[in-house]
Amino acid sequence: MAQTSKAAKAALAKRLPWQVNAIAYLTLGLVVIGDALFAQEYLLLSLSWLLWYGLGAIGLAGAIYYLSKSDWRRVINQVPVELTLILALMIGSSFWSFYPSQTVTSFLLEISLVIVALFFVAHFTWRQILNIFANTIRAIIFGTLSVELISALFKLVPASGEDNGILNFLQSLGKLADGRTIDDLLLRNNFMAAWALFGVITFLIEFFISNRHRVLTFVSLGLSILTITLSRSAGIIFASVAVILAAIVLLVAEGKDRDTRHRYYRIAWVAAGSAGFLVLIFRRAVFEFLGKSPDMTHRSGIWRNVFSLISERPLEGWGFSGVWVPGVQPFSGLVVINGIEYFQAHNAYLDIWLQIGLVGLVLFLILFTRTFVKTWRLGVHHSNALYLWPILILVAQLIRAITESRLLIQSAMLMLLIFAVKSYDPEAMLEENSKEPKLETLRKGPITKLKKR
Repeated sequence: MAQTSKAAKAALAKRLPWQVNAIAYLTLGLVVIGDALFAQEYLLLSLSWLLWYGLGAIGLAGAIYYLSKSDWRRVINQVPVELTLILALMIGSSFWSFYPSQTVTSFLLEISLVIVALFFVAHFTWRQILNIFANTIRAIIFGTLSVELISALFKLVPASGEDNGILNFLQSLGKLADGRTIDDLLLRNNFMAAWALFGVITFLIEFFISNRHRVLTFVSLGLSILTITLSRSAGIIFASVAVILAAIVLLVAEGKDRDTRHRYYRIAWVAAGSAGFLVLIFRRAVFEFLGKSPDMTHRSGIWRNVFSLISERPLEGWGFSGVWVPGVQPFSGLVVINGIEYFQAHNAYLDIWLQIGLVGLVLFLILFTRTFVKTWRLGVHHSNALYLWPILILVAQLIRAITESRLLIQSAMLMLLIFAVKSYDPEAMLEENSKEPKLETLRKGPITKLKKR
């Protein structure tokens, strides 16, 4: 058994064909683009959809082919049973769905995400997955800020009455000069702030585990922090605080006995609960300080409307849809704010309940909890800082899900799927423990590492 595990570890550690890496970047890039395409407020041209589906078919075919060439049986066996039940419930909901054709279509997109996630788990180590995400996030951050800068410097404004799609697009991006929030390539400041937070986590860990391109990583980290600042997303600020708290607990708990670790955990939960209670009590002052309305930019009203729908079908839900489909009941006209129609519950947990009912919500919570526990144990028991990455990204996603619905679909769902399955990798497939604890490695500091170049 040990020899088999070592052989599997060696197979994953070897250099992969460029085609496998190309499929990984293509599929991840398409999922990121899908974050924008599938949000109703910023639907792009129909040609964008056609191109996206065409490239998606190529990426999915490649993922299926290379998954079939891998140790796919091991990967399938690692799929949590609750995830299998969730997928069965998604397609099963088409029998009582209020929009059966959309449910089937959405399920096909969701199962495509599952295949891509299994492809990642089968072919890449944790380090390789981090590198792929790091390079993708870098492209998002650099691309976004470049477009913002170009738009602001050259004042790309269409002539009066001119319907120039490209100039209108660039004009909508370049909002930094007049003090407004960044609007980014994903066409939504909350999305950009989320990717920037993922970037901060990823680049920090990349800096401490890799000796390559330290200056580029350091610059990427600085630009990610700048992007979060410019985005001014309250939800991401709260998620950032949660990530910092989780990182502190993970670092100080490493190497401690069980009783000491659990004492730290209790202290952390009390601190987090107290902070949440204070934010709830003093929410008006807190949100005004962050430049937001006390109802979190109309979210309380959205949640009331969603609750009213949930109460009509609390157990079975209205049918899986992923994103709400424009023009389809009961979503059409459900949330209209200042003349703009919104197609998400702005809370992933409510959206899950709305779509696949209480049973689906319970199954998702079980999946979240088990994945959280598995990745937490990996982060706290392994001395390599690499294994902080999945748990810290997961913490960011779970907190972000309180104000955004994307955990059920697209890139957030892809990350959850990867973490949920890969956290069951046998221990022999992990990298060796570092010679010193993570906290000792971090104490050396980034300046020391930069001086070593």
